[in-house]
Order: sequence, then C-alpha cells, then structure tokens
Amino acid sequence: MKKTNFRKLLVMTAAVSTLSMMLATGAGAESFAADNTSTSSAALEPGALTAAPPQLFSPLSISGNYLYLTNGNSNISAIGNGQLQVNADTTAKTIVDNIKAYAVVQRYTGTSWVNVNDTTFSRNNADYVVGDAIFTGVKGFYYRVACTHSITKGGLFEQSVEYSGYVLAY
Repeated sequence: MKKTNFRKLLVMTAAVSTLSMMLATGAGAESFAADNTSTSSAALEPGALTAAPPQLFSPLSISGNYLYLTNGNSNISAIGNGQLQVNADTTAKTIVDNIKAYAVVQRYTGTSWVNVNDTTFSRNNADYVVGDAIFTGVKGFYYRVACTHSITKGGLFEQSVEYSGYVLAY
C-alpha cells in the first residue's frame, strides 16, 4: 500500500512540475497566440524598425479622360547609407504650357504614411518632364513616393496622383 501511494505521489509531483514549467516558459501557448491576432506580432524584416506597410493592391496611376495628360511614373530605390533615389516622369499628348512631376517622399510610421521631403520636376513648353533626386532617410524605415503628375495648357489644368511601391532604407 505504501508503494502505491508513493508512486501516485511521485507521478502527481512530476505532472505538476511539468505543467508548471510549461506555463512559466509559455510552452503550449502557441496555438492561442496564433489564433489571436491581437497578441501575435508580425515578424520584422531584417533591419526594419516597423512592420512592413500593407500592400497597395492597385496603385493609383494615370487613367481617365484627360485631354493632354497621358502618362506618369514614379519610383523609389534604397541605395544604402539611408539614402533613397527618387525618379519621376510625366508625359503629355502634345506640347503644353507647363508639365510637372511633384514627388513627395513619404515614410511609414508603423501605422500611417507621413510626408518627409519633396521635389518638383517641371518644364515649360514641353510634352514631357523627367527628373531624379537623392534624399537621405532614416535606416530601418519604409519609404514610398506620392507623385502628382500635372499639366497646364491655355488655362486648362489636369492632374493625377500615383503612388510608388515601398522600399526599406538601409
């Protein structure tokens, strides 16, 4: 009888110890955390200070019934040491009084995009404008360009906003 009680006590002690260690180290909590999005955290890209921004499924680009504005592009590239290269272009169907690509560099804070710098590429009496610029960002943050493409011709003004993809400054 003593041996049976001793075994029960030993088995119960081992079970309680194992359960205590699992709870103390968080073992067994994976299934709860995986199902509960408020407690799970997104894995960060190496070097990133925030989670990646949500994907833009259909970036805005020039589309619609414009008389003169035909095309516009913008791009941002991380080139190292926190530097970002931005290029943008705007095209019209014919020569216009003024054509612009107004590029605004935006940084992702982890919850929203904020404007941090800008530049304007502009030409008079032309049907296109192209420009490149280098900006210094903060390593570990994501950046994109919000570019306003516009033309003016004889009092008519047309514009369209387009967003680039994002890059991580390194």
